[in-house]
Amino acid sequence: MKVAWIVRQAEGGMLVHLRQLLMGMKDQYDILIAGPRNLETIAKDGAKYFPVEINDGILPGKDLKAIWQLTKIFKHECPDIIHLHGLKTLVVGVPAAKIARKGKLLFTAHNCLPKRNPGRMSALHTRIQKRLLNSLDLIIAVSDFVKKEITEYTSSYKVRTIHNGVDCSKFEGFNRAEARVQSHAVSGELVVGTVARLFPGKGIDTLLQAASLVVKVLPNIRFVIVGDGPERDKYKAYSKALGIDNKVEFLGFRNDVPQLMAGWDVFALPTHSEGFSLSVLEAMASRLPVVVSDVPSLREMVVPGRSGYLVQPKDSPGFARAIITLLKDLPRSRAMGEANLRRVRQYFGTDQMLKNTIKAYCDLVREDSFYDF
Repeated sequence: MKVAWIVRQAEGGMLVHLRQLLMGMKDQYDILIAGPRNLETIAKDGAKYFPVEINDGILPGKDLKAIWQLTKIFKHECPDIIHLHGLKTLVVGVPAAKIARKGKLLFTAHNCLPKRNPGRMSALHTRIQKRLLNSLDLIIAVSDFVKKEITEYTSSYKVRTIHNGVDCSKFEGFNRAEARVQSHAVSGELVVGTVARLFPGKGIDTLLQAASLVVKVLPNIRFVIVGDGPERDKYKAYSKALGIDNKVEFLGFRNDVPQLMAGWDVFALPTHSEGFSLSVLEAMASRLPVVVSDVPSLREMVVPGRSGYLVQPKDSPGFARAIITLLKDLPRSRAMGEANLRRVRQYFGTDQMLKNTIKAYCDLVREDSFYDF
């Protein structure tokens, strides 16, 4: 079976997800990837790559060029399934598939649907979104909450939830002392970490505000922020304005997140919204208690009081209280971390995600799966 993945400009969790899928499928499926240049690195692990710029926003000239490029690819490659990743790929991938008359259309919604202000343009956007979603053969939502959002636009029978997955084995065997050195933690310090793209929706300003409160109660603490993005300089300046720049480490993008997490005591993410956070799953796989925003998709992962705590987004005092509570009772926190590892192994492993995605492919083309689990 030949499968074409069409991917918008992506980073972070989506790239991890694509790499996991490719590693699990490349021996059974002929996969080609079309999208921006940063996907070429992933494709080298076992897929054919086609450069196609697919940018966020409506850009008529660039979008028409992408439709033309994808149409040519579909006509030449004749994929059995065209798997669209990210909402923008609907805008260019669906017309190209219809013009080429090739492939079953599958879409993975990796994030919550964007919210629009009321008005004529919002109504037009809703009609277009509904038409695109109804043109698909099958839709994968990464959480039940995302599924609920999508079924407001299309029939529920064509939407199924397949949660993101984590390979727990990649989070084992690290030396805690060495990991703490990587986070620049000194002897006796407690470490609170996060992994996020540095833009407003991840709530890093809330985390910094919480940090300014926590240090007053627990001065032997360090906050570690892993990730990059357009707001990095702003957040660094804000930490200095709060007087905690000596307590906050901005490590930028890192490939050694599993090792870094091995040296942390708590994971915190005050995100405003989330499709289904891989970084939270990774923290749970690292045996960390978590303090995360009380948003619907994260309620599917985190069991309050057993996994950690859910706090309202933008509630910096609430995040501070939850972090302090965990750090003042480390034995209970470690028990929560062990419970998180068990939960990830049971419900959110890579094998489950791969198995369910392959079943979706087989359902689309009515073939029996020969993938052995």
